[in-house]
Amino acid sequence: MDWHSNHEHDYPYSRGSLMEIRLQNFLIYSDCKFRIGPNMNLIVGPNGSGKSSIVCAVCLGLAGSESILGRAKRAKDFIKHGEMEATIEITLFDPPANTIVKSIIKQDSDMQSSTTKWFINGKSKLKKEVAQLVRDYNIQIDNFCQVLPQDKVVEFARLSNEDLLKETEKTIKPELYQKHEELLKFQESRENYEKQIKNKEESLKYLEDLNKELFFRVEKYRDREKNQDKLRLLTMKRYWVEYENEKSKYFQYKEDVQSLTAKLRTLKDVRMIQEKARNDLSIKLKDVKANRDDLSAAAKDYQREIDTGKSKSKTLIEKGENLTKNFEEKKAEEEVKVSRIQDLTKELASYEEELNKRPSREKLQKEIDENETKIQQLEISKKQLVDKIRPIQDRYDEITAKMNEIQQKLIEAKDIRSIRLNKVEKMCHDTYMAEKWLTQNKNKFQYPDEICGPILAEINMMDERFAKYVEDYITYRDMLAFVFSDKQDMKLFLDEVTTKHNLRVNAVIADPLPIDHYKPVRPIDDMRKYGFICYMNTQIEAPSVLLKYLYSRYAIYKIPMATEPNQTNTQLIVDKFKVYNFYIADDHYVCRQSLYGLRKISTRITAVREARLLNSHVTEEDINKLNSEKDDLQAEYESLKSQLENIQAELNPIEKDINQFRQDKKICESKKNQLDLLEDKMNRCTASMKDIQAVSFNIEDEDCKLFNTLIKLDIEKLKHVVEMESKAKQYTNNVMNTISALVHLFGIIRELNQHHQNLAQTENEIKQYDEERRRKKEEINLLKDSAFAKLTIAKKNCGVDYNQELPTSLKEQLASLPDNIEEVNDEIKLEQSKLQLITKEDGSCIDEYEKNNSTISTMKYEIDKLYRKVSSDEDKAKKCIESWTEGISDMTASINQKFRHFFNQLDCVGEVKLRENENYEFDKYAIEIWVKFRSKEKIQLLNSQLQSGGERSVATIIYLISLQEFTICPFRIVDEINQGMDPQNEKMIFEFLVAVSSSSKISQYLLITPKLLPNLCYDGKVTTLFVYNGPYMLDQEQWNLHRLISN
Repeated sequence: MDWHSNHEHDYPYSRGSLMEIRLQNFLIYSDCKFRIGPNMNLIVGPNGSGKSSIVCAVCLGLAGSESILGRAKRAKDFIKHGEMEATIEITLFDPPANTIVKSIIKQDSDMQSSTTKWFINGKSKLKKEVAQLVRDYNIQIDNFCQVLPQDKVVEFARLSNEDLLKETEKTIKPELYQKHEELLKFQESRENYEKQIKNKEESLKYLEDLNKELFFRVEKYRDREKNQDKLRLLTMKRYWVEYENEKSKYFQYKEDVQSLTAKLRTLKDVRMIQEKARNDLSIKLKDVKANRDDLSAAAKDYQREIDTGKSKSKTLIEKGENLTKNFEEKKAEEEVKVSRIQDLTKELASYEEELNKRPSREKLQKEIDENETKIQQLEISKKQLVDKIRPIQDRYDEITAKMNEIQQKLIEAKDIRSIRLNKVEKMCHDTYMAEKWLTQNKNKFQYPDEICGPILAEINMMDERFAKYVEDYITYRDMLAFVFSDKQDMKLFLDEVTTKHNLRVNAVIADPLPIDHYKPVRPIDDMRKYGFICYMNTQIEAPSVLLKYLYSRYAIYKIPMATEPNQTNTQLIVDKFKVYNFYIADDHYVCRQSLYGLRKISTRITAVREARLLNSHVTEEDINKLNSEKDDLQAEYESLKSQLENIQAELNPIEKDINQFRQDKKICESKKNQLDLLEDKMNRCTASMKDIQAVSFNIEDEDCKLFNTLIKLDIEKLKHVVEMESKAKQYTNNVMNTISALVHLFGIIRELNQHHQNLAQTENEIKQYDEERRRKKEEINLLKDSAFAKLTIAKKNCGVDYNQELPTSLKEQLASLPDNIEEVNDEIKLEQSKLQLITKEDGSCIDEYEKNNSTISTMKYEIDKLYRKVSSDEDKAKKCIESWTEGISDMTASINQKFRHFFNQLDCVGEVKLRENENYEFDKYAIEIWVKFRSKEKIQLLNSQLQSGGERSVATIIYLISLQEFTICPFRIVDEINQGMDPQNEKMIFEFLVAVSSSSKISQYLLITPKLLPNLCYDGKVTTLFVYNGPYMLDQEQWNLHRLISN
């Protein structure tokens, strides 16, 4: 649409001022034209009507960057939704013809990027040419002091004091800003030079310290060379001493061999004499051994005869003892037989007496037959009753099984939580372990009854059809969460399971508000005709603390659900019921309504998969149904039980009589068996007595026979004793002769052993001397070879051939050294120890030492050169520093004068100060705004901690007003700077802006605001643009102001 100002433009524009802005397909505008007044322009309209879009159009249309606006990052995002290109046309005042800058933003076919075409007065131009034209008009789009978009108001208020100085320099005196930038570069250059100098000085110090260490290493290297020379000379000497020692040993060993040869000759003569004496004794020993063997054979014969006699005597003695023992045993057995017959006679008499007392066998058999007949009659009656009870018992057992099955189902229904916990274990073992810990340790918490979880295990669905919607709506992470009502309880739980047990779990806090606080937007009855059955909260059974969390976090009381598909328009549901989130059949609908334009609704539809976690459920209705079925079965169970008891009452006396008759029959059979047992015992007693009496034994006859036999055995034993005495005498004489022969034999053996020892000793000495002589001869050969080899090595180490003599100088050096091998070795060890104490260095340390000396000289020259460069740059910058510091001081003083004046009019105190730096660190120079809004306060630095948002807005806008007279720019734009101000300050600021913008020296002003206070003062230079936007607005071509006024 085309809005016109409420008066004719009687006042001239300044060069570069905005005259007209036309927008086509830009953000919310299809085609719109704005005419801008030369002074103050108020752009007023409600939020979302498109006021800030004018700022965006000015910034983008004058080659500004999208980042200035703080909105979209790409130009294509400013094209109206559904269009492919947008046009911005801006008319700038520049008599006589004015300047028209036009830009066309065109979206590429891939819808991912865009291109912008630029025109000046109808001619195609590059963006940089448009930017240059804007700079020529002194328009600074990126300077917050000239253009302050809505999204950058807070950013401007948060500018650091250092950045505020730079923005002020750009606005008032760009040349100061250029000098500032040059000084910052100079500061950076100086810091770089100082850094280089510091690095080089550190490197120089490092090299100097390193060379101090290298100096000692070089000295050590030279000392080591001297020690190594002496060690080489000592090594040569050791070879010569070893040679001389080997040669001396050679001649000594030759003398030892001659001495050993003489000793061997003497020992061999002694050995011949000892061998003759040994042979004579060996012959004598054979004769004595033969005599001893004959005597020993005779003694053995006598011994065998004596042993035979002893054996016969022993046999006779044992025979007599056995006969006596047998007689005594038979005598004892006869006495036992007599006693046994007496006992059996008494036992047989007792059995006969007991048998006479018992009833007869015939009587007992008659009683048994009578009892058996009665039992058979009663069994028939019992069978009739059992046949009657069997179908009743079967039905009774069937009902009992069904009741047990229902009871099991009721138990399982109550244990649904265990089933869910099994699923939790498979999904997340950490959560399962945390639940086990929580169950065992609930007494540790302050509110144990208000803790539950995981959520999956606590939820019970009223109707399984809605389980899939709940699973889809509640996140997987929350399904495994634990719910607490107290933060301290949750902290204790997380400390235990995460820190101590290293488990990864999720825990949440429930809303303290009661469940009654949450109400649905509309009753579900109003929505039933569109297919909705219920809200989600009505289908969930859970502990109250869990429901509170679901109500507050997921708003389940607002989620309607329909299990069957319908054709209802989502727009209708949103408009009529204000419901933006709902489920229909297998789909989840999430609606979003645009805040702009026609406020269209966009809908995201996602498929809902079947329930996998909450489908195992039992409702109260199911439990009631099971209990009802159980009650019905219980009634029949009691009826059948009564019938069984009645029949059992008839059956019990019959079974009792049967048992009694069987008991009587059993007693009669037992008595009959006892008669058989008594008769059997009597027969066995009679048989035993006959067996005992059949065997007879006469003690007197047997005693006489035993006496005669023992006399005969004693006579035979006496004969054997006489024979053994004669043999014993002969054996004794033979043993004495054998002992004498042995004594003589042992004497000869001892003498022969002594001869053997002497001969062996002589042989051993001969072997030792012979071996030693052989070894000495071998060593002589070795010593000869060794001496030759050592002489060769010694000459080789001295650097001469075998046939050459040593140089005289070398002989003198070797002669000065010790001739003893131990002393030479000691001196070698001493020199080696010295070498070990001296750190081993290679020759490269000398090269490194010299190279470092050269580098040190070069670095000293470079450091001196850098110092001269820094001094030269400081001399060049002195004039720039003086003019810049003087310029910003004057600029700050001028701004401060205006700033103080405006703040005094508000009955407040305000100052603008320049913060300087004694060390000329130019990045620390800054402008500081100091304010005091209340009389009792001290003046304070403006920042977000000390002042409110409204107070900072007042200070910001007054600072911008203070810059007006010092800057030359065609126009200024401020978007919603008055937000957060109190009415008094807002009115005062408005009057300031009107007064300042009405001055001929001040540039054009655009103030954008969603509201204005009543009773503000407007003068004739204020242009007011009212912005309204909506689906029922007229097209700008149909708009006519005069017609509106006349109507």
